[in-house]
Amino acid sequence: MSTVRPVRRQVLVAAPPARAFALFTGRIGTWWPLDSLSVFGDGAVAFEGDRLVERAGDRVAVWAEVTAWEPPDRVELSWHPGKDADAATRVRVTFESEGEGTLVTLEHDGWERLADPAAAAEEYGHGWPQVLDRFAAAIDDPRGDRWFALLHRPGPALPDGASIFAQPEFQEHLAFLGRLHDRGLLVAAGPVLGGEDGAGMAVVRVRPEHGDLDVPALAAEDDRCVALGFLEVDVRPWRVMVGA
Repeated sequence: MSTVRPVRRQVLVAAPPARAFALFTGRIGTWWPLDSLSVFGDGAVAFEGDRLVERAGDRVAVWAEVTAWEPPDRVELSWHPGKDADAATRVRVTFESEGEGTLVTLEHDGWERLADPAAAAEEYGHGWPQVLDRFAAAIDDPRGDRWFALLHRPGPALPDGASIFAQPEFQEHLAFLGRLHDRGLLVAAGPVLGGEDGAGMAVVRVRPEHGDLDVPALAAEDDRCVALGFLEVDVRPWRVMVGA
C-alpha cells in the first residue's frame, strides 16, 4: 500500500450547491483550463453519460468514468486522463452549503496504482488549485450563462387602437413574468419608451442549474398573452461580453 497522502483542495464559491454542482459537471468545458491541463491541449471536454471525455477533431481521450453521481452533493470519478483504466486513481468532489455559498472540496487518492505515486501526487497537488481557481472564477462570470432578450409588441388579436395594458389578457403576461422571476430567470422587464405603443422587453438569464431550457418555446407558449395573440414576442439570444 502507498503511504502517499491524498491530495485535498478546497474553494468557497458564491453560489448555492445546486448551481455549483451544475456548473462543475454540466458546464465543465466552459471553464476547465484545457490549454494547460488536458490531453490534447486544443479540444473540448464534457460529461457524456457516465464518462468524462475530451475531444479534439477525430481524437478522443476518456478522462474518467463516473462512479458516484449525487447532485447537488457529490460526484466521484475513476480518474485516468490519457491512460488506461487500469491505472485509474480516485477523484471525489463534494459540495457543502456554507452560508450563502458552497464549500467545494476535492480529494484525489489511489496513488498506489501508479508507477510513481509520490510524483503523481505532487503534480496533481499543483494542478488542482488551477482547476478550482478557474471554476470559482466561472461562478461569477456572466459569459458562462445563457442570456436572452424577449422583445414584445402588440399582437394581431389586439383590437385596433386598443391599449395592451387595458386588456384582461395582459394579466397573463404579468403572471408569466412572475413565473420567470420565481424560477430565478428574470433579470428585468418593462415597456420600451419612445417606441411602438405597447412594446416592451424582458431580459432572461439561464444559469447552468436551469438546464437546457428552451426559452423561445417558453416565451411563446407559457405566456398566455402571447399564445392568445394579444402580444407577439421575438426572442433574441444575447452574448454578454462584460459583466458587473
